[in-house]
Amino acid sequence: MSRYHCSCGFAIDAEDEFGDHLLMAFTPDDDIGTDSIMHAEMSDEFIRLTGDIPASSPLPRHVCSCGFTTNETPEFDDHLLVSFVTPDSIGVDGEKHVPVDPSTPDRWKWAA
Repeated sequence: MSRYHCSCGFAIDAEDEFGDHLLMAFTPDDDIGTDSIMHAEMSDEFIRLTGDIPASSPLPRHVCSCGFTTNETPEFDDHLLVSFVTPDSIGVDGEKHVPVDPSTPDRWKWAA
């Protein structure tokens, strides 16, 4: 039996892949979040060309187009989920996506 279950029927043992499922379920094609702001990971080259970070400074591992930065992948994934999950938990596919297994990590749970 899988450890992580979504209300849509998706089930898997890997926490990161469950998070990827949720990101795929909620990320719209235009990357516009529920806050009406674009949320997309920026490339290093784009950041250097358009950003305020000097060439001599190290870049954060993850930079969102909204300005959020972090060196932690789980923190960046959480930022995107918070930005894209709709209040009714209906994904871009028209189905409800809610973690339903009690073993699902707290970081993937939200009010249903």
